[in-house]
Amino acid sequence: MNRTEEKRVTIKDIARETQYSIASIHCALNGKPGVSEEARQYIRETAQRMGYRPNSVAVSLKRKAVKIAVAFPGPTADNRYYYTGAWKGVRDYIGGMKDFNIQLIEAPYYEDSGNDQHDELIDLLENYQIDGLITVGYMDMRGKISLQRFTQKHIPMVLVGNDQPQSGRICCVQPNYDVIGRVLAELMLGRVPADRAILISAGDMMIPSHYLIVEGFENYLKEKRAERVVYKVHDSENGNEESFEKLLRLLQQKEDIGGCFSANTRGSVRLGRAIEQSGKAGSIVAVGSDLFLENIEFLKNGVFSNLFLKNPYAQSYMAAKYLTEYLLREQKPVSEIVYVGSEIIFQSSLPMYEGEQGGLNGLLL
Repeated sequence: MNRTEEKRVTIKDIARETQYSIASIHCALNGKPGVSEEARQYIRETAQRMGYRPNSVAVSLKRKAVKIAVAFPGPTADNRYYYTGAWKGVRDYIGGMKDFNIQLIEAPYYEDSGNDQHDELIDLLENYQIDGLITVGYMDMRGKISLQRFTQKHIPMVLVGNDQPQSGRICCVQPNYDVIGRVLAELMLGRVPADRAILISAGDMMIPSHYLIVEGFENYLKEKRAERVVYKVHDSENGNEESFEKLLRLLQQKEDIGGCFSANTRGSVRLGRAIEQSGKAGSIVAVGSDLFLENIEFLKNGVFSNLFLKNPYAQSYMAAKYLTEYLLREQKPVSEIVYVGSEIIFQSSLPMYEGEQGGLNGLLL
């Protein structure tokens, strides 16, 4: 009588059973760092219960390389404030997946180079054999057209920061901008006297990650029936200096301003400079956006009361994780929008982050 060979239990089977990622299972079973001792013990007990046996032949065989392309703005000039952390996050995750032969193809694009996001995406399609793509979700029409070509070629995509629901992406990893706006509103209402105005460095009116924060702030004020004068300065088409001059002029001329915040990273630098030059440092409540050297100095020197961290590191780290999980075992995240936690940083809590500007070493994962 023929006996059917019992199906071998694989790492994928253990991942399904425990709900841990393939990377976590690999680390736990091979004594590598990256998982807690509690998780390691649970995974090993589950593997033993399921009858898992390492397949030494399969392990010894060289796996076909899985190539993941990442197209973010290059971390130079103003983009370094935000995208230094984003690049570090994706590099850290892919770097921990070397045993799975995951290869990272970097495609940075620069504002002053003549090549934009669309150009880099098309170059990836035409000159590289890639298995998946991670890129920024806010893009112009040319960028949207280039994403369609990835969809047509059945190349899985994960977006970061802003969503394009019609693009065919697996998911978008981003903060909850509405919640950020509401938290900022609650903070301002609690710390700025009722007869004082609030100034917002409101970013680009066309970018969801900017205007959704402002909308969340305004909606919270309406719901609480909080009558406040609000001044908004949007990014200027004529350049950063014009926006800075508008912020400075308002701070100098409007004696009723008691609080301010920035909805975006570049605007945070302009707001900090304007507060310093206006002489209002320490006399008004001020919240900057995200963590980088300039903002750290603003917080240390009392220019900013707090920083609101949207955590670009965690966004890109999680984007790489979800795309890798999909490529290795075709597992999609539960939701098409994956929210990454945000955090308010105080001067007293700054030492927790100071050595990891833009990186955070996974503290918020």
